[in-house]
Amino acid sequence: MIPATLAMYAVMVEWSKNGIDIGIWKNFFHSFKQYFRKTMFLGANIAIILIILALNANIIPSITASMNFYMQVIWLFAASVFLLVLISILPLIVTSHLKGLKLWRNAWIASITVLPEVLLVGIIGLCFVIISLYLPMAIVAVTGLFAFIHINIWKRAVKKLPQDFLDQCLLKYRYR
Repeated sequence: MIPATLAMYAVMVEWSKNGIDIGIWKNFFHSFKQYFRKTMFLGANIAIILIILALNANIIPSITASMNFYMQVIWLFAASVFLLVLISILPLIVTSHLKGLKLWRNAWIASITVLPEVLLVGIIGLCFVIISLYLPMAIVAVTGLFAFIHINIWKRAVKKLPQDFLDQCLLKYRYR
């Protein structure tokens, strides 16, 4: 699922750069092959974090009432930080050459630096999830539209980042 999502984001980056007139299939399959090899470790990291968050969500209700509130607050904080970093990591993977811990670190820094834009993307994503719950077939159109909106908001947000941070990210495209 992760390589296909990243390939869709790569196509959206190309569309936002060169216009929608370019073909989709050649770019998508080329990007899918490229990201399939690169994202195995990333997919394992995301799966482990999601499993830990899910296990904690199941364990928290069994804790005594006095500790239950504090554990829920900690769990919500950890889940929200993970979602913010995940929102920032998707376009950063497609637009940079970073890997491993540098990717996670720079996604964390970017998510805090451009927090209003990341929250806007999160709210738009939540609206699209709600639409998809009520209209299940809409998920086909909504995912591509969300990726296009996400990339365009990301391009505007990157212009606000300091130049030294952008140099550390090893971006594939010039945004200034």
